[in-house]
Amino acid sequence: MHDLDWPGSYGQENDPPCPPDPPVEETPRRRKSGALMLSEDEARHVRVAIRKLRRAYGSFRALSAMTGIPASTLRRAANPNGSPTGTLAIRIAAAAGVAVEVLLGGKLVVTTPVIGRAA
Repeated sequence: MHDLDWPGSYGQENDPPCPPDPPVEETPRRRKSGALMLSEDEARHVRVAIRKLRRAYGSFRALSAMTGIPASTLRRAANPNGSPTGTLAIRIAAAAGVAVEVLLGGKLVVTTPVIGRAA
């Protein structure tokens, strides 16, 4: 009859015992790339731009459809305590149709679209 426990987990009986696994040190990982970190002023400008675009498009869901970013992520980024990233700023600038420098510089002017005939 076969004994499923033999040979032991370390091989044959004449093999030297394996040393225990080294302890794994948990190092905190950064969630954001250093290249995509925004300064405080730039982050504030992105938050303001998200709120302006939300008003222009009508809701976070409409802005989400324009950017491809989930509406919950846009809400968190627009929060005064939120921390928008550089990637979010690039997508918001593309949805607004402006350069990223304009968005980060705080010079974004959002106008509501005119429905009907032009004057």
